[in-house]
Amino acid sequence: MKRCILISILLWAALHAQIQVLPDIEVSGESQIKIFLYKKALPYSSESIARDSIMAFIPASLPLMDLPFSEMLKPRFQHYLNLQGDTSWGLMADYRYYPDSDWLSDAKAMLSMRYPARKMHSHHLLGSLDFALDEGEAMGFNLKHFDSEMKGLDSKYTLASLTSYHDRLALMDLNIRQMSNEIRIHRLEQDRAGVSSKNNGLGFTHQSLLDFANFTWGNRLYLYTPKPVLHSYVELHQDKIDKFSIHALHDGYRFFAVPGFHFRYITDYDQQLSIVSEPETQRGDFGELLEEYRWLSFASTRRNTTIPLNLKIALEDTHATDKSYFLHRYLLANTTKYKVNAPILRDSPNPAVPELHYSDVFSNESGVYASFGQGIVVFEQAIVLYLSYMPGKNWVREPYAPLLKVESALVYQRLPFEAGVSFNQHFFAKDHYQNPLPELLDLCINAAYDLSSLSQLYLKAENLLNSPKWQFKSLPRQDVCLYAGFVHRF
Repeated sequence: MKRCILISILLWAALHAQIQVLPDIEVSGESQIKIFLYKKALPYSSESIARDSIMAFIPASLPLMDLPFSEMLKPRFQHYLNLQGDTSWGLMADYRYYPDSDWLSDAKAMLSMRYPARKMHSHHLLGSLDFALDEGEAMGFNLKHFDSEMKGLDSKYTLASLTSYHDRLALMDLNIRQMSNEIRIHRLEQDRAGVSSKNNGLGFTHQSLLDFANFTWGNRLYLYTPKPVLHSYVELHQDKIDKFSIHALHDGYRFFAVPGFHFRYITDYDQQLSIVSEPETQRGDFGELLEEYRWLSFASTRRNTTIPLNLKIALEDTHATDKSYFLHRYLLANTTKYKVNAPILRDSPNPAVPELHYSDVFSNESGVYASFGQGIVVFEQAIVLYLSYMPGKNWVREPYAPLLKVESALVYQRLPFEAGVSFNQHFFAKDHYQNPLPELLDLCINAAYDLSSLSQLYLKAENLLNSPKWQFKSLPRQDVCLYAGFVHRF
């Protein structure tokens, strides 16, 4: 009788048991890319941690798997080399060295050259050294030199910077974590059709988090423009929503006090609705701007870009384990931003050289993103409606920003071969004079072949339809371009 009662209780408990859906985790940082980590039972091993470039955190309750041979913990390679050339007279070489050292993490060097037109060139040289001081502590040294020349412009820029990082630091009873500091020295020389200018400067950047009993205090300080930039916020510790914070932003000219929050609601298994408000500041130093716009005249005083309004609403669904779903993932997202002092290009006194100036930009982006299939063949589709206007310019459209984007990509992968084709369509863009631009129909094909587990050859063809593709009207448009590259690890 007791056995029957016990079996009945167990059956009742099994029938009434329910799956508990835990929230996903969003990994965020200085990068704009947000990555969701879904709940999966994954085995951890010392080998995967030793070979990964990102330090892993494993709870103490989950023991590591012992490997039969200690030799497996050694990295598979110490050198990385990537060589690339294209038919637009562009060359790129990227070399990285990972020594077997307790204090030197890696050494990197990169060279990038472009010759898009006659008597027009750009050379970018970059080098860096990263040091591991102690557990959770690191230091890095970076050196950059940019040399660009075109009709009416001769520009040279040199930067040296020293950075430090502390994962956790105890100072005067303060619990400080994720603290980074950077000191940079730069020199900019420009000759704009006989008008010469020089700019030498010293910059400092600081970021840190301070933990208290009921809140966390975050700070970002930028001293690289004529006026200091401060982004300070207090994140309250509470259980009602994921995060709630109060932000104070000052760019040297204006002050903003705005709330920030992260709210997530699990609507179904592997489906979530998120509403995120994340005010931020973006560093726009000479180096960052010259990496994006290689031929650029700096006539305006540099300013920092502040984003007091950065609201995103997204519904995401992923069928990670159900093979019956041809639709693997979809995302519906709407993002509203108000950028203060966003960098915008305009004509300079020399019509061949674009000039940098700043303007406020209000934008709203609505997008539908879908991924179909898994494994060998994957098809991705994105449809984006982007509305952006400049309030200080009588609410005219942001130049070179398409109103509608329809982007499609098909990827085939069966190792050692992989290939893909993409077709990006951009419509209803305007130039800096608010004149309509023709639609962009960018057809690209790429392929790669693994010669071995450590070597790869790849080819890529861009803009095969030779559609008008501009970064700025006075700069050469990008025509049909073929790329060929080689990657080798040893």
